[in-house]
Amino acid sequence: MTRTARIFCACSLLAALGCGPLGAAAAPAATLDGASLRRADFKGEAPAPDVQHIADWAVHSGDNQGLPFIVVDKASARALAFDRVGRLVESTPVLLGIAVGDKFAPGVINMDMYQTQPWQRITPAGRFFAEEDRNLKGERVLWVDYDAGIAIHKIPAKRTKQRRHERMVSPDPAQHRITYGCINVPPAFYDRVVHRHFGPKGGIVYVLPDSTPLKAVFKSYDVDAGDPARASQATGLFRPLPMLLALP
Repeated sequence: MTRTARIFCACSLLAALGCGPLGAAAAPAATLDGASLRRADFKGEAPAPDVQHIADWAVHSGDNQGLPFIVVDKASARALAFDRVGRLVESTPVLLGIAVGDKFAPGVINMDMYQTQPWQRITPAGRFFAEEDRNLKGERVLWVDYDAGIAIHKIPAKRTKQRRHERMVSPDPAQHRITYGCINVPPAFYDRVVHRHFGPKGGIVYVLPDSTPLKAVFKSYDVDAGDPARASQATGLFRPLPMLLALP
């Protein structure tokens, strides 16, 4: 085989393996499958870093399973709802459990909520598959953790000494801590966003933690850094071929 023919064969084999021109670095796997382009679209809204981390990761990794999802940020007392492809639909202030914490104390989920002490009334952190159904009053709610009685529902219409309506519009996140653990949203937001997008097939709700490390709760990764497992695969797949390139 002539030198020219051997060069042609080597280039053809490199091209078949997905490598670029001779001397060019191999494209990372995330670029090859388009994953590097997959992240949440906040439509100009500036999210908190933890919210952006989870929303981007959910879309990039496919953790939302092609379903709409909501990120509840307890630190800012806000919820951001996304459609199935990760586009922000709408965000809203929310009311949360009066206590700070990420996991129920032993035995609390078996108690009647009216028997709990204020320190036990947390909104648990985690990833939940949520479905819409009716509560005992016949009202539509999005069940986040059915066994624990935690749901996203409309703020009660009746005004009480808890001043929930005033708290909902307060700029102070601490004022939004008042519920027994459920996540209260404005009625218009529930009808326009939750019922419309989550009613048919359900969706995913990510409740961000108060103090537990974020990645320990969700096993997430930074999208800018890519998936470590994916990067490791890429390193193993694309290697130089010294025997082919060392032509006489």
